Amino acid sequence: MRSLLHVLEFMRSLRMLLCAVFAVVSVPGCPSGSPSAVAPEAAPEAAAPAADPTELAEGSGSGSAPAEVAAPEPEPVDPMEAVRASVHSGEALSEEARALFWGSVEDDAPEVLLATRPDLEGRHYLTCDELNLHVWYERVRDIGGGYAGVGSDQAYTFIGWMKPDLAWFTDYDPWISSLHHIYAAFFANAEDIAAFRAWWEEDQRQAARDLLRERYADSGYDLDRMLLVYDEARYKVARRLRRLQRILGAAEIPSFVTDEPTYQYVREFIAQGRARPMLANLIDDQALRAVGDVGRQLEVPIRVFYLSNAEDYWRYPQEFRDNFQALHFDERSLILRTNAAKRTNGDYRYNSQTALSFQQWLQREDVRRISDIWQREYIRDEDHIPVSHIDAGPEDE
Repeated sequence: MRSLLHVLEFMRSLRMLLCAVFAVVSVPGCPSGSPSAVAPEAAPEAAAPAADPTELAEGSGSGSAPAEVAAPEPEPVDPMEAVRASVHSGEALSEEARALFWGSVEDDAPEVLLATRPDLEGRHYLTCDELNLHVWYERVRDIGGGYAGVGSDQAYTFIGWMKPDLAWFTDYDPWISSLHHIYAAFFANAEDIAAFRAWWEEDQRQAARDLLRERYADSGYDLDRMLLVYDEARYKVARRLRRLQRILGAAEIPSFVTDEPTYQYVREFIAQGRARPMLANLIDDQALRAVGDVGRQLEVPIRVFYLSNAEDYWRYPQEFRDNFQALHFDERSLILRTNAAKRTNGDYRYNSQTALSFQQWLQREDVRRISDIWQREYIRDEDHIPVSHIDAGPEDE
């Protein structure tokens, strides 16, 4: 029995020895806490996917700061954009817009003021004697754009009807320019129609002269000529304003002498620097072409060019043709003109023509006078006021 116990003890010791010797081998029956019990290796973690280079560039999901992206090139700025915005704003012109509008070249004063007859040469037409300008009211009403034209009080009538952006008072007589500056002073100092008309009356004569001296003393304008023009024009303008008020009032046509809102519009228009008196000769070669250039730069097409009866003074010279080709017109632009007929109707014939049609006619060498374009209607009696319109070119005749 003792021998058997010794054998069993020997076998147990041998097993323990084998477990110790072969520690790297898993031997069945070895104790769990023995040095031969080696812990299995941890399962390797799944490999992270390779980073997307586009995601790295954008910083998406990486937690890192995004890479700088080049800013787009700024759009080029048109320096005229702000100037045009001022012109079309309905408010006072900016300094830049005013400098361009008021800064274009003028013509020299002519040596002789022409007329339809030699005995009328040298005369200053300080007021208008056309009695039926309102025949054009519906045609020019709210047409906008720009106004240009000869004469004096006619301009304020057309401005009130047109509601333009700019107005060029283009006359070759320096007295007319002075008269427009007088108008500007009186508009600025008259809050309503009655106060405006009062500046032209005899009892306001000295106050008006004092006002002109104060306003234009250091202006650079010819103050002596302005005072002379005022003295010559005062009673004529007062009479013309009374006549306009009577005629347009009877016709129920709003104007700067019959309708307070229209008067306020014209007054504000002048105060904003939107009306420029300038020496511009229809048959010279500088001022009107400069007006065309400025109109294009400011995107203000001349929608009304008022000629009165100036075309009766001469045959069309090349300078006149070139001037009207250079002006900035569009499809809505009109030429307004008259032809004196006082011996028969005490007034004029009235004609309008689309400006683009007029430009076409002026390209023909055989068109030498206005009568080659405008076939004037025979006046039947003293109550007949002919009114006509032309929109056809010479090829359509």
